[in-house]
Formats: sequence, structure tokens, C-alpha cells
Amino acid sequence: MINSDKIIGIMGGTFNPIHKGHTGIARCAYEQSDIDEILFMPSGTPAYKDNSPIVSATDRCNMVKLAIKPFDYMSLSTIETDRPGNTYTADTLAQIYDSYKKIYFIIGADSLLYIQDWYHPEYICSHCHLLCANRDNNSASVLIEQKHFLADKYGAVIDFIDVPELPYSSTDIRKKVAMGLSVKEDVGEEVEEYIKSRKLYV
Repeated sequence: MINSDKIIGIMGGTFNPIHKGHTGIARCAYEQSDIDEILFMPSGTPAYKDNSPIVSATDRCNMVKLAIKPFDYMSLSTIETDRPGNTYTADTLAQIYDSYKKIYFIIGADSLLYIQDWYHPEYICSHCHLLCANRDNNSASVLIEQKHFLADKYGAVIDFIDVPELPYSSTDIRKKVAMGLSVKEDVGEEVEEYIKSRKLYV
């Protein structure tokens, strides 16, 4: 039974650190859909990434809170950092599915192209509406082909959102911090100050 009329969008990721590309995609998703609120969900222990360079969940959540503060329709969810073990999107959707009228899952094009390799892709595709942002400049024809494949195989509902060029990368930001360079233009002043105060990525 659905116990809320709220329509949410989920922005998942390690956010190591969060940057203006993440909030930029969230803004586009909000403006181009009927989303009421966007939940930023930092992952606990991501199942598909090398976890060695990831800073603590506390630091990543604190940086998310600082980055989304200017946007009243964005909020932090710690559902994945609170859960022990590997983080799987399917498990998260199962945990919150009955709490909302509709759930959009906002992903990049690279994730869309490989979502069939995720843990229980059939559950993901049947329990949320996928919004794909092509910030990686993948071929439109390849993405449309993948959309049809996922629709045919899993019944997925997928829409694409238009995003401006967002030349931000968490990997590049970590490298710049390690080199002593400013990342204010990438993450904003408050997140940069937090990174410095906590001596992250050095």
C-alpha cells in the first residue's frame, strides 16, 4: 500500500566527493519531470567499485548536505550508508518502494548501458522509472537501442533528460586536491572548505 503522495527522484553514488555535475543533473531532472523531491543517497559499500580511495560515509554525507543546501527540493538520505554490507539499488528500492507514489531513479548513460549486469536488474526496472542523463556523450542511437532492450526484457520505463555540458569528475577533483589545487569551481566553496578542514584526499 502506498502511504505517500510524494514523487521522488533518487540520486545515488559514492559522492567521493559530490560536485556540481551531480547537483546539475539533479536540477535538470527536477525541472524536466514531475518530481517533488530529490533524495541524494550516498552508497555505503558500493558493490561495483574499488572501495580503497573512498572517504568515510560521514564525510561524504556531510559534503552532500553542504552541496545541496541551496536547493530546497534536495535532501540527504542515509538509507544506504546506514545499511551494513554491500549496497545494492534493488535492496534500496525494496526498502522504500511502498513509501512513495512514484520513484524515479536518476542515472548516467554509462550506468544505463550496463544496468542489466547489476544485482536484480529486473526488480530495479519494474519498481522505478529510470531517468537517464547523457553527460558522457554516448551515442543517441546506442542509448535508444539500450532503452528498447531494457523495455523488452524487463518492462523498463526510461526517459532521457537534457543536461548541459558538466565537465566535473570526482576522480579529477581528488587528484587536484592531492596536488594542492583549488576545487572551488568544481564543488563550491563550502565543500572545498570541508575537504580542507578534514584533510581529505591528500
